[in-house]
Amino acid sequence: MRLTPLVPVVLAALPGLGATAPSAPSDLRIAVVLVLEKNKCVVRFADPRFKEKESAVAYTGHAVIWQVQSNGCGEKKKEKPGGKALGLKHLKLKSSGAPAAWLKHCSRLDLVPATYQTPPAFQCTIPGEDAIVGIYQYEIDGDSVEPADPDLDVKKGH
Repeated sequence: MRLTPLVPVVLAALPGLGATAPSAPSDLRIAVVLVLEKNKCVVRFADPRFKEKESAVAYTGHAVIWQVQSNGCGEKKKEKPGGKALGLKHLKLKSSGAPAAWLKHCSRLDLVPATYQTPPAFQCTIPGEDAIVGIYQYEIDGDSVEPADPDLDVKKGH
């Protein structure tokens, strides 16, 4: 089963999981939830606005952090060699479809516990290079999680 939220994400300076952006760029935090739908575990965005690049804005020199706000699917763990419990399947430039060179700066989760006190999270650190600026498509999934495809808008940071 695969979990992947299809959502456009624009990397913006968001101090937390809220929707208002401060004047200075910071890390973008996006809350996701794992839900059971039709006997499949699926990734969804806690705030659906983060599926759209207008709300999902990140900046170079900062990170995008996806945090599991709740898990209605039970424990999820890495099941395949080279697999993951939750992370990015791909990250590519929307205009050309070319893979993002900075995907190598992204972490993944080998375990998402059924219950936890500290929400598990994975992230991508965006290099501070101007050439990185653009709109990206990505897919979040896991070995037993259905995928989803959002967008992410990366802008030049300060």
